[in-house]
Amino acid sequence: MRLARAYVPFQIFSKRWEPMEGLLKGTIFPELYFPYRKDKR
Repeated sequence: MRLARAYVPFQIFSKRWEPMEGLLKGTIFPELYFPYRKDKR
């Protein structure tokens, strides 16, 4: 019985941010940067 399946999308290395900017954003890869945005209701 299969309980789960992992899915890891292929990531193309294109560019990266500078170390300090990456430290502030949590990643040096712009493709992985998805900031949390609180819904305005």
